[in-house]
Amino acid sequence: MPLRIEGIAPAPLTPEPDDAELAAAALLESMAGGSGKPQKADKPQKGTPAYYRQLSVKIREAHAAEARAAQRYISYTEQRLHTAASSDATGGSLAELERGLFKHQDTVEREGGELLRRWQHCLADITVRMMQSPLPTS
Repeated sequence: MPLRIEGIAPAPLTPEPDDAELAAAALLESMAGGSGKPQKADKPQKGTPAYYRQLSVKIREAHAAEARAAQRYISYTEQRLHTAASSDATGGSLAELERGLFKHQDTVEREGGELLRRWQHCLADITVRMMQSPLPTS
C-alpha cells in the first residue's frame, strides 16, 4: 500500500524526475548533512587493483541508476496504459510510450526477472493497442 498524506492528492508519476522531485531530493540531502556529491578521492594509478575496484564500483552504481530509471519508466507506462484503458488513447502517445520502452531495452534485458517480464507485458499491450487503433486518414 503506497504511503499517502491525508488530504493531499497523490503526485503524478513522471517518466523522469521533475524539478520538484529534484528539489526535494536536494533538500533532503542538505538536511541530512551531505553535500550531495561524493568527495573527490585520489585517483589510483591505471592498472592497479585499487583502480579496478574503483572502476567496478562506478559500473555497479551506473547499472543501479539505469535499473531505477527503467523501473520508473515501466511504472509510468503501466500507469498510462491503465488510465488509457478507461479513455481513448491516441496512437501518438502509444508510439511515444513504445519508444521510451525501447530506450530501456538493454537495461531490462541485463537485469532480467520481474523487470523484464513487466517490460515485455507493456510492450505487448502497446503493440496490441496500436494494431487495434484505426489508421489516421489524410
